[in-house]
Amino acid sequence: MSPTSEGTASCALATAFQPVFSLTHGRLVGHEALLRASDADGRPIAPNRLFDGLPDHHARADLDVRAVRQHLQAYAAMGKRDSPEWLLLNLHPATLLESTGALQDIDRALDASGIRASRVVIEVLESPLFEDERVYPALQQLRAKGCLIALDDFGAGHSNFERVFDLAPHLVKLDRRVLLRAKQDPKALRILQRMVSLLQECGALVLVEGIETLQGAHIALTCDADFVQGYFFGRPQAATLSLEDGSEALDAAWHSFDEAQSRKDDRWRESMAIHCDRLRQASVALAAGRSMDEACADFLSAPNASMCYLLDDQGRQLADIAFRDDAAREKLQRAEQFEPLHNCSGARWSRRQYFRRAVSFPGTVQLTRPYLTLQGGWMCLTGSIAFELGGRTAILCGDLRVHLPAGDVT
Repeated sequence: MSPTSEGTASCALATAFQPVFSLTHGRLVGHEALLRASDADGRPIAPNRLFDGLPDHHARADLDVRAVRQHLQAYAAMGKRDSPEWLLLNLHPATLLESTGALQDIDRALDASGIRASRVVIEVLESPLFEDERVYPALQQLRAKGCLIALDDFGAGHSNFERVFDLAPHLVKLDRRVLLRAKQDPKALRILQRMVSLLQECGALVLVEGIETLQGAHIALTCDADFVQGYFFGRPQAATLSLEDGSEALDAAWHSFDEAQSRKDDRWRESMAIHCDRLRQASVALAAGRSMDEACADFLSAPNASMCYLLDDQGRQLADIAFRDDAAREKLQRAEQFEPLHNCSGARWSRRQYFRRAVSFPGTVQLTRPYLTLQGGWMCLTGSIAFELGGRTAILCGDLRVHLPAGDVT
């Protein structure tokens, strides 16, 4: 049976602390306080059963306040009052919907603990309850006291960037399901990389939680996340770590990541060298007056090369596409779903990174990350080089088909 609201009042509460590490600093920066409960007979109660069995928001708020009080007391008992690290505390949005009573109780608990508010991170679960207009003023009260605000489980069902814009959290914790998807799907990994970058551009630090394996640690490093948390780095335990306590797992993750990244970079440079050299030679041939088909023939004969096209200094497409062969041309024409995009005569590509980078670094081949090409709906990357043609700058672009293997996350 699930505990009733009366039953939770008699539950014994305890705290387990899980460490949080900074990838960049390579050290501990805080702990998340996790609730542990047991019934009158000392039997543990799973947290989800504890909270799911509550009858209403009032009971949830009461338990949240009890948990916060318990965590602060346990943390202070560890001698952490003046420690320069964060204590991450969970609050459900339902607690913020209560009258100011719950917030006043939390405020008093913070004062009584002697822990500076600036060391406390209030984690608020991503939830439809954020639609209630009372949530944001309540969080502003906690922010005004000096607490940091974190948005928890971002990337789950109710997540949206509008919430990030409105709340302006100091920290965003990514839902573990985002990490699991990125482990299995290279496309999901690329999306996760962009998500982390966008959240950081919005002014938030990003924590990847639920990391249980070396692969998960590599994903967090690949995405340039700020912080990590999970069983791989440290399990929840009754005692906190000291700032001097390092993480062997973190050191090992960095070491193996650097080695894997170095090998990947070497493979990348080797595989791209032939394409870069041939695209550069194609630009020389075009400058000497050769036709697109003639100039680009050598580039298009290389593995995965699909087509070349020429842009002016405003990014407008100047000439017909030079294809690898008639089969490549026909394959494009057979992509019926994308037929409205096949005719690129006069198309303007000045917003694309491959154009802007080529203009900024003339004479040097630039390479993009993989992306979905407009013309045919396949994944490609583009090489580009700016050169002088007839007294004006022109940019030669060459597309390469990309086939990313599953699990390529390093």
